[in-house]
Amino acid sequence: MRPLRPWQRLQWRLTLACVGATLGLALLLVGVLLALAGNYLLRSQGMAVDVAAEVLGKGMVLAPALAATPPDVGAMERILFRELAQEDSSSVAQENAVEVEIRLGGPSAGTVGVLDAKGTPLLAVDFSRAGVSRAEAFRPSAEEAVLIGRALSGVTAPESLGLRGENGGLVAAVPVRGAGGQVLGAVVARMTPPMRPRDFVGSVLGFVLALGVPLVLLGTAVGLVVGALSARRLLAGLRPLTSAADAWARGELDVVASVPPGDELAVLADRLNQMAGQLRAVVGLRQELAAREERDRLARDLHDTVKQHLFAAAMQLGAAKAHLPRQPERAEACLTEASELVGTSQRELVSLLQELRPRSLEGPWPESLRQQVEAWSARTGISADVRLDAGALPPPVAEALLRILQEALANVGRHSGASRVRVWLGSTGPSRQALVVEDDGRGLPAERRGGMGLDIMRERAEALPGGHFRLGPGEALPGLRLEAAFTAHTGPQRGA
Repeated sequence: MRPLRPWQRLQWRLTLACVGATLGLALLLVGVLLALAGNYLLRSQGMAVDVAAEVLGKGMVLAPALAATPPDVGAMERILFRELAQEDSSSVAQENAVEVEIRLGGPSAGTVGVLDAKGTPLLAVDFSRAGVSRAEAFRPSAEEAVLIGRALSGVTAPESLGLRGENGGLVAAVPVRGAGGQVLGAVVARMTPPMRPRDFVGSVLGFVLALGVPLVLLGTAVGLVVGALSARRLLAGLRPLTSAADAWARGELDVVASVPPGDELAVLADRLNQMAGQLRAVVGLRQELAAREERDRLARDLHDTVKQHLFAAAMQLGAAKAHLPRQPERAEACLTEASELVGTSQRELVSLLQELRPRSLEGPWPESLRQQVEAWSARTGISADVRLDAGALPPPVAEALLRILQEALANVGRHSGASRVRVWLGSTGPSRQALVVEDDGRGLPAERRGGMGLDIMRERAEALPGGHFRLGPGEALPGLRLEAAFTAHTGPQRGA
């Protein structure tokens, strides 16, 4: 398996996910706050209501001047100049006190008018960032007239005394009451739009530029800490599972994955341990069945070959003993036949012993396969063409392939009547290899009897990693073709 790059590891992926989630959440919150601020400054009626509430509180200072007969316009002018000048100076002082100011806007200019109880304008004052000055005249608009009517009728609810004009400006008209609660007049505040859309966009850009880097650094730091702490617990539970899985892949099914209890990883580890135990039992049972089947096959082979040959040799020896006194020539022929039968039995026993403990695995791989085929060809007299293009394989895979080859060659020698065999081991695709045995014999009969050897070869092939077994007509030779394909994972050579 290709080693993982750092950014592909679970720890870094979790950490980066936490960083992204933290930054995304922070940006989302900032975006929501900016959207609410933009709606408040550009469209909402709430700002006009707030202006009405503020004017309602400060308008009471005009009550003594309005209660005079006639109303003291000069006193009202001085009060308005003082109040508006104080607001402007306090805002300037606040601006000077703040090193970095993110300005979202506010009314920067407007007019404040004072009316008597009959709605007659008495005074108007203009204000802006440049200062406060006396206005020449004050003519209420239609919108302002409605608000003035409500104020003079005694309405004090800010929601009914402020509105946002069609041009985005703010208008508020509030009543001024005397000591007895009677309405003495009204104060009207007319203000320019607190901010234009393009000014708001510029303020947002300035806000982002000023706080973007600190926000990214803070979000990254928080994400790294949260991600590292979250991944630490998860990886602590995954490491025992990974180690146990590696051991199980090597066939060490007695290894147990130890995970601290308390979460889903512990439940998963418990279930995997149960599965490993069940696999260990299945493997043991399968090994026992394979050994039993192997013993049965060897017993059958001994019965069909060695036992029959020895029985025939014993018969020839008995005949030679009977013919020896009167027909020594016939006795000699019987002894010769008995000697050949004994030699055949000896070769069969050697072949069976090699299957039980193949010495060819002790040599370098895959040349050990070549030695096995050449030795078989020398014993049987069947010509063999061997081509080996594979590299080193794990010992269990190599042993399984050798067993399959031995059984395939044994079947060719006993049943096929072939004169030529082709053996090939090599790659058939990415990470795929195959062992192919072909002969020019009579092929597979239409009806098979027994077939234990084929079943054992199939089981051995399918037990290999990604194993597949196929039996069919030959391609390079006209007889039978046997193919055992598997996924190749190269391993250390044994005996190399």
